[in-house]
Amino acid sequence: MIQLDINCDMAECFGRGRQAEDLGILKWVTSVNIACGLHAGDPHIIRRTIDAALRQQVKIGAHPGYADIHGFGRRPMNLSSTEVYELVLYQVAALSGMTKALGGELHHVKLHGALYNEAAERPELAEAVVRAVADIDEELILYALSGSKLVEAGLEHGLQVAEEVFADRAYLPNGRLAPRELEGSVLISKDERMEQTRQLVLHQRVMTVNGQHIDLAADTLCVHHESHDVIPFLADLHRWAKQHDVTIEPITAK
Repeated sequence: MIQLDINCDMAECFGRGRQAEDLGILKWVTSVNIACGLHAGDPHIIRRTIDAALRQQVKIGAHPGYADIHGFGRRPMNLSSTEVYELVLYQVAALSGMTKALGGELHHVKLHGALYNEAAERPELAEAVVRAVADIDEELILYALSGSKLVEAGLEHGLQVAEEVFADRAYLPNGRLAPRELEGSVLISKDERMEQTRQLVLHQRVMTVNGQHIDLAADTLCVHHESHDVIPFLADLHRWAKQHDVTIEPITAK
């Protein structure tokens, strides 16, 4: 029996009544990564998302990113390791505190955007992120790009790490995500997303942008809420999982 967590980034908007993503997606995922207010999100949106996740019994994670609202946290920033440590510490602590105040417990941490990509490649940033997570709670699970430097750093420090793969993003031959400015970096076709998911979940491999297959561990699958026809895709994914002996459930802390 294969076990699979499905995660989604949420609370990535601002303002009362302006929540872009459909909270109905919570019916189809097992964990959510909630923006912490620096790249996106505000206190109302964050609280609303935490409340909804708790009602649906979906695991809650912090989704810290660079303090870059105008660039949605997708632009690289020249920060020192100390600055990255402080940035992650602040955001995860805030999300953890809000979650506890509302009656829940923080389950995991997943970085956002440029910080996610840079920590996947730069050992000194990966180290800073891991220290921040561990200093808040060593029981938190670290979601990290499969096969990345952040996975290595988390394991070296004794954190539980979930290696993350993507249903709707194309891959480079080195296992990194194709840059969003590259044509075809975001998978639009539902069939294309399903085939990539099937390969990742059943065979732990993916076809890259140049047609090469590479191996990737797949503990948790990210599906972006803004993906085309995301709810129908997730419904199809659940049906497919039942047919192929795949259990969709959250990752359990060890």
